[in-house]
Amino acid sequence: MHSMGNGIRSKCGYSLLEVVVVMAILAIISAISYQNYMAWIPGIRLNGAVRQVMSDLISARMSSVKENVSVAVSPVNNHSYAITIGSQEPKTFDLQPNFPGTTLKFTTILFSSRGTSSPRTITIQNAAGIKTITVAITGRVKSS
Repeated sequence: MHSMGNGIRSKCGYSLLEVVVVMAILAIISAISYQNYMAWIPGIRLNGAVRQVMSDLISARMSSVKENVSVAVSPVNNHSYAITIGSQEPKTFDLQPNFPGTTLKFTTILFSSRGTSSPRTITIQNAAGIKTITVAITGRVKSS
């Protein structure tokens, strides 16, 4: 403590008790926030997987029209799919690295050179629930 010229003492800083109380409050708030965040993760992963698959389907459709060839999107296993453009080697995409615990189920989708397709549904699921992506006969890709 410093002594001031007029006889009044000034107090600088915080007491140990004040610091401990603030730390306890921060610990409680952090614990509650962490639990809420952990509960949201499966839903975030499910939505991310849906966006990824939709993006790849739209890209496959655009490639079929642009290159004037058929493009096939085929399941590899319950978390991977392959996209084959014309007679090129298939390119495989796996959901597990970015979206662990997420699985998908569908039958092969074939986009014609005009961008049309047979109607198909892709089911994507994890601990948060189930979402579907539909491919219309026109080739339009939509999630629900």
